[in-house]
Amino acid sequence: MLFGIRRSFSLKLSLSIITIVVAIFLAVLIYNYSVSKALILQNNAENIKNLQSSTLNEIDNILLPIKKVSQDLGFVMNNFSQIDANELKELQLDVVRNNQEIYGCTIAFEPYKFDKNKYYFDPYVYKPGGVVTYSNDEESDEKYDYFKWDWYTLPKKLGKGVWSEPYYDEGGGDVWMVTYSEPFYRDVNGVKEFIGVVACDLELDWLQDLVGKIIIFKSGYAFLLSARETFIAHPNKEYFKKSVTFSELAKKYNDPDEMRIGKDMTAGKSGQIRYFSRTLKDKAIVFYQPLETTGWSLGIVIPENELYSKLDSITLELFVIGVIGYVIVLVMILIFSARATMPLKKLAKATNKIGQGDFNAEIPHLKSSDEIGVLSDSFIKMQGNLIKYIQNLKETTAAKEKIERDLAIGKEIQQSLLPRQFPDCKEFEIYAKLIPAKEVAGDLYDFFFISEDKLCFAIGDVSGKGVPAALFMAVAKTLLRAKIGMGLSVADAVRAINIELCRENDSVMFVTFFLCIFDIRTGELQYCNAGHNSPLIKKGNVFSYLKADTFYTALGIFDTSEYVKESIKLEKGDIFLLYTDGITEAMSRDSVEFSDDKLLDIVNSYRDIKIQDIAVKVLDSISVHAVGAEQSDDITLFILKYNG
Repeated sequence: MLFGIRRSFSLKLSLSIITIVVAIFLAVLIYNYSVSKALILQNNAENIKNLQSSTLNEIDNILLPIKKVSQDLGFVMNNFSQIDANELKELQLDVVRNNQEIYGCTIAFEPYKFDKNKYYFDPYVYKPGGVVTYSNDEESDEKYDYFKWDWYTLPKKLGKGVWSEPYYDEGGGDVWMVTYSEPFYRDVNGVKEFIGVVACDLELDWLQDLVGKIIIFKSGYAFLLSARETFIAHPNKEYFKKSVTFSELAKKYNDPDEMRIGKDMTAGKSGQIRYFSRTLKDKAIVFYQPLETTGWSLGIVIPENELYSKLDSITLELFVIGVIGYVIVLVMILIFSARATMPLKKLAKATNKIGQGDFNAEIPHLKSSDEIGVLSDSFIKMQGNLIKYIQNLKETTAAKEKIERDLAIGKEIQQSLLPRQFPDCKEFEIYAKLIPAKEVAGDLYDFFFISEDKLCFAIGDVSGKGVPAALFMAVAKTLLRAKIGMGLSVADAVRAINIELCRENDSVMFVTFFLCIFDIRTGELQYCNAGHNSPLIKKGNVFSYLKADTFYTALGIFDTSEYVKESIKLEKGDIFLLYTDGITEAMSRDSVEFSDDKLLDIVNSYRDIKIQDIAVKVLDSISVHAVGAEQSDDITLFILKYNG
């Protein structure tokens, strides 16, 4: 499955290219859809605005004459000081007969203003079913009580002509209507006195028919609101029959968009708002424009799905075409990329064999001068270089393995040079430990009897590490036994060893050295320090460092260096501890040394246990201190306890 479809470079290349193409196509499609949507809305908004203007003009052409007739009739009544009932009747009949738009006309008087014996007087001329009819029934007037109706109270209160809200004139014309009312007055002794109201009624059926004829697309509709948000015309006739207001519907459904629409329309504003139409039960856009004459507002609602239906269809068709094109282009790219990447597959197969160890696998030589041809030549060169490298690596590895074997043998030889058995004597105890930093160490320790009651022991630290240090250590240890065997004192032995180590020391190596001769009978310990760390000695119940008055040079540096013998006397229970700087200079992961003070603290903490256990505690503390860090130097510890 290495070259299967899931890992095919041609497929990845094809998908990458086609993904970019699809992303660009979708971006263009979305941009085109957004721009087209905005243009469609803009064009329809202009058309709807023109439709609204023409409809409002048509309404104005009907309302303005009614308003003018009412104002003229009011003017007439203002200038008649006396008029009888017959003259008033004829005047009203002329108004209704000569104005087709007017459904009815009334001249309503204040109590006892027309006739001192009549509280109500409002003769009404109207044309139910097209037949002009006169009505002046005082009993009906009392039941109707026109003084409480808006068409009478508003002009009286405001002192000017007004349009009423839509209402059902029960007891009057028994139809849905709106009324324009004009107050009239009489001059009585220079004082303007309110006499009554002239009112012309407009039946709403024609207005509802006019607005109902406005149909946009399949289900768009129009509606007309009064100045108080009452529906004058709407597809749902229950709205104006029950005098429902736009605000009541908005509050009922808690719709902030509808609240804003109602507020804007009653404020006489023009605009458009996107909202959820309860009539269409879908998202829609309402366009609204005021009718200046009455304070009414005309709204036209367009369902969004119908407004953008053609655009949605075209966009869907383009998307389907895009998907088909995507598949076609993907197939074509797969075919061409598969052909183009065939040489790469051959190279991949050959390099896979090489990766599995067949370095002589045949790599196809492509004569093409393009990048694939260059890659083929590079693989062939790489194969040749790899064969040479593997051969060199084999030889190097064999040599390294030989060196490692030799080092392992050297380690065994070096360890064999160190005393392994500690003497079992009642007078003293000895314990020593050497931990090399590499395969072989540059530290040394040794101990041996030079007579029945004298023990020689020493510790040393050669500069450097590894094989050179180990060889230098072996020479120093051999010289130690040879010089002590000649019966020399510690100072003379150290001086003689130094002279020998300085000869032909072209590598300028040196060794710090501490040599002791211990009399197990008397407890006297003679020593000579050649540049080595000061030992620790426990006298009484406390460990402390053995102070030196003079610091002497390490061995192997100057052949003229002089060394002196010093001595101390050990008492029963005293402990003498020698160590190399691999202990005090052991580094932590944060490059902090173990230090002389820490070594002193540890041995004092465990001063009353066996010397072997003291060594273990010291080495364990070093391990904890240096955890995570590589051992940087050989570690050697030598402890002698005098039992008396």
